[in-house]
Amino acid sequence: MRAFLERELRRVDHSVAEASALLPEAEQTTLERQAAQAARPLANRWISLPALTTLRAFDEASGLCRCAALMAADRDFFPPVMPPVTEAEVAWRLHRAAAHPYLVAQLATAAFTAASTTQLDTARVRDLAPDGTTITLHDHGLRRGCMTHPVPAWARPLLRAAAVVWRLGADTSGPLFSDPLGSTGLPSLTAFAEDCKLRPPQPPRPKVRRGRRGTTPSAKEPVKTIWPVCTAHFGLSWARTEPDLMQGCPYPPPHTRKTIDRRKKGWLPPDYGLRELRPPR
Repeated sequence: MRAFLERELRRVDHSVAEASALLPEAEQTTLERQAAQAARPLANRWISLPALTTLRAFDEASGLCRCAALMAADRDFFPPVMPPVTEAEVAWRLHRAAAHPYLVAQLATAAFTAASTTQLDTARVRDLAPDGTTITLHDHGLRRGCMTHPVPAWARPLLRAAAVVWRLGADTSGPLFSDPLGSTGLPSLTAFAEDCKLRPPQPPRPKVRRGRRGTTPSAKEPVKTIWPVCTAHFGLSWARTEPDLMQGCPYPPPHTRKTIDRRKKGWLPPDYGLRELRPPR
């Protein structure tokens, strides 16, 4: 066999790789695993992302749009910024998530844009820059208008992977966050987020009363994740008449220059927040 291989390889240009580059890495030792765990202070914890508060929506995506959208900052829209420790943990989980590339890319985009599923469904393969540095989402003016968002470095490989799957079939017009392979049995976006222990901020849990001495506290039952329906980012007055279904979840943080500046001063304008808490005009 060796002589046969050497004879055949003389006919083509080739290079011999080191075996260590092809073999799987050795399993981590206990100390290495403990060191990796110590470097991830949020490991195995639920992470509440305010950007996911506006993920669910009551409307559906409309027709295709080929506009040259402005950057989100030029539209006066500023998604919530994740602290560095949270961002590192979210990136770690999504880069190691065992799911279809389009699900990982869709959840990553929701985390850094605070977009709803309606807006995510408008993204086509061509809306992602070739180098993955920007992505354009459309909404036909229902919220803040069509916007181009910068893609953080940690999310670029995830979005490019979703685009590559579409380009394998020479199709650049398909929905970026959909499965061109027709896979079955994949989880929904919210179910996938929960698998990654990512969810919107939840209602405050009631305080547990301490039992008598000597009594064993009952085991805590797992709390089901609440996915609210929030219209905070809607720009049209008639769209805001739809009811907020927050179910006790905190309202998302301010997202415009005015509301962000006023939050820093300790107060918000009357046109922001839960409608039942707004003063009469």
